[in-house]
Amino acid sequence: MNKSAYLLLIPAAIIVASCKTVHPAGIYEKAPAVTQNQPATVISSPTVSSSSTTTTSPTPAPANPVATKEDVRAESFTLASTETNQNPIHMKYNVVVGSFENQSNAQKLEATLKAEGKDPAVVVNKNGMYRVIISSYNDYAQATQVKLSLQGRFPGAWLLVQANQ
Repeated sequence: MNKSAYLLLIPAAIIVASCKTVHPAGIYEKAPAVTQNQPATVISSPTVSSSSTTTTSPTPAPANPVATKEDVRAESFTLASTETNQNPIHMKYNVVVGSFENQSNAQKLEATLKAEGKDPAVVVNKNGMYRVIISSYNDYAQATQVKLSLQGRFPGAWLLVQANQ
């Protein structure tokens, strides 16, 4: 082939090689289950135009989020041996931002949060898992709002409720 054909093929090959498939965030996540006496939340699907471009419209967080099994877990727990913050025992909903098998790892996260001016607590469940709780509330909606606000830093944050012992 002559040089001009190579000069046309090289930019075309670069353009084709640099194209990526773009998936909207969360497209492969499991749909949340709806609990009894809670309305279902409708999430809009991404729209695909007739061209090769995929567009999505951001879905705002629902004003009154729906509880799912992934959102709230009931476990029997006690305060860790070194813990002084009693809020998790006295409040119903606890926002968990870390779970560890090793107490020292939980204490490191707790120390980091304390250095940021937070009042975290460490609890331990019957299986020996240490949960780092960033805050506790009696109101589900308030706890959920805090959990959602922490999703950027703690994407796996969830709510812990004391199980009946």
